[in-house]
Amino acid sequence: EEVNLDILIEKLTLGGFEVEEILEVEINRQKQIVLEISATANRSDSLSIYGISREIAALLDQPVKTSKYVTKNKNWRKIFEDNSEILSEDSDCSMFISIIVKNLTNQTSPKWLKEKLLSSGILPSNNLVDFQNYILLETGYPFEFYDLQKLESEITNLQFSLSINQAQGNPNFITNNKVLYELDNSILTIQANEIPISIAGIIGAENFSSSESTNSLLIEGSIFKATKIRQQSRKLGLRTDRSARYEKSIRSTYLKPSFYRLLSLLRISNPNLSFQLHTIKQTKKQPKVIKLLRYKRINEILGPINSSTKIESKYISRKEVDQYLTRLYFEFNYEKLKDIWHVKIPHLRTEDITREIDLIEEIGRLHAFKNH
Repeated sequence: EEVNLDILIEKLTLGGFEVEEILEVEINRQKQIVLEISATANRSDSLSIYGISREIAALLDQPVKTSKYVTKNKNWRKIFEDNSEILSEDSDCSMFISIIVKNLTNQTSPKWLKEKLLSSGILPSNNLVDFQNYILLETGYPFEFYDLQKLESEITNLQFSLSINQAQGNPNFITNNKVLYELDNSILTIQANEIPISIAGIIGAENFSSSESTNSLLIEGSIFKATKIRQQSRKLGLRTDRSARYEKSIRSTYLKPSFYRLLSLLRISNPNLSFQLHTIKQTKKQPKVIKLLRYKRINEILGPINSSTKIESKYISRKEVDQYLTRLYFEFNYEKLKDIWHVKIPHLRTEDITREIDLIEEIGRLHAFKNH
């Protein structure tokens, strides 16, 4: 369903998203309108096409479309089942996944993917970098690619294990952009049998980086704490597209399906592509946070709606509150006698929804403050 551009911009603005620029780009002789949208610092869930699409769907009261790969590959979860190691609660990493990919014979990116990159201001390179850039734009998750053959040639035991450890003894580390860094034990590295293959959450090592001749990969996708990545970036004077995402405190909610999305993209030009889970580690699943939301408090904060008269003040109805919570993907129970809602906060939103007032602001956002 087509949406009027002015209405969309107005809804986004009222919803707390600033439309920085409206661009008209021409790709393959067709003109496209591109919006440059900035989100508030505490909305890491909206830093992707998928995330902002969910937000737009909520603001416009439209259903989210499910892409074909999700319905076609419902069994992708099987590769992640019953294999997970538990990470300690105080770990700087909450989820760590690596997958081995083989039979990669064609790195060419599809035409439509190149066009999506161009419309996002990224020049395609027609190799694996296109897939990394695209999946980052679409899902918000940064993945690191390592050349599996290069790894296996340096590791005597082919059954290598991956771990996240502090760098030891000022090792010289050359990154895949050919810069030398001296690491101390305040810097986390990802290691394959004690050999550092990347600075955790920031950048991979040059001697294990993939190239246009790579035909097998180790792909790593992880979730690191924002504070740790910021600390490492400052100390090294090194900031990358990957570290910039972690600094925004991204969550693990859609990491696994994003992994499969990436594999399905690589498979387009590689029908014989094979993959197997190598490592999966994660912290224990946290129980959902439940917040109380009082109808009386909603009315006190948001006040009467525009249809009020001098004689009678009207307020957002309880039914509308239900609708707004549903549109925001919140699970809830309404307790009629106390006139309150028990709202489960999705893991994606626990950073910015911490108090009752935050929930009330969300309701005001969807109802649009101009209606008060």
